[in-house]
Amino acid sequence: MKVEDSGMPHESYWNSLFNIEGIIAWLPPTEATAKIVEIGCGYGTFTLPLAKMPQRNIHTFDIESSMIDIARHNATDAGLSNIRFEQRDVLEQGTGLEERSVDIVFLFNILHFEEKGVFLEEAARILKRGGTAAIVHWRTDIPTPRGPAVSTRPDAAQILEAAKGLDLHYDGVSGTLEPYHWGMQLAKGTDHGG
Repeated sequence: MKVEDSGMPHESYWNSLFNIEGIIAWLPPTEATAKIVEIGCGYGTFTLPLAKMPQRNIHTFDIESSMIDIARHNATDAGLSNIRFEQRDVLEQGTGLEERSVDIVFLFNILHFEEKGVFLEEAARILKRGGTAAIVHWRTDIPTPRGPAVSTRPDAAQILEAAKGLDLHYDGVSGTLEPYHWGMQLAKGTDHGG
């Protein structure tokens, strides 16, 4: 099931709407062998910079085959071979990845719908203990040139409500990601069951 959005504009315009380096720097530090999952790769705007970090393994998903094709082409042009691209309806099918197998799940501009807990539940399932769900979304406090309707954009309270019972805990990292986004990080807690 595709999450409602505002459509994808031309790639160069899309990429101009983000401080890509700033958002990448905002992500939690990881070991050189970190496994990162990105749900919704789009053009590879963040996929490629993540993959350029030494020895990082990126597994990225998108529901649109056209986005996978473009992102894969961009990765090939950049000489990157450490990205696994997969067309998949993560909302309906999950990621198919093993439990507790990844260090970071990156959820970018994808939680603007009622069932946001579905993505958060999958993130909690595949994250290792101590791993991070890094959430970035369009701001609601200023006009933005793109993005879904302001009324559908999540705030921190809505995300925390959707994460209740998932062993994802706000770790104190949140804030504005200029110019048009904000983000928060949720840490996977200790698994008391095992």
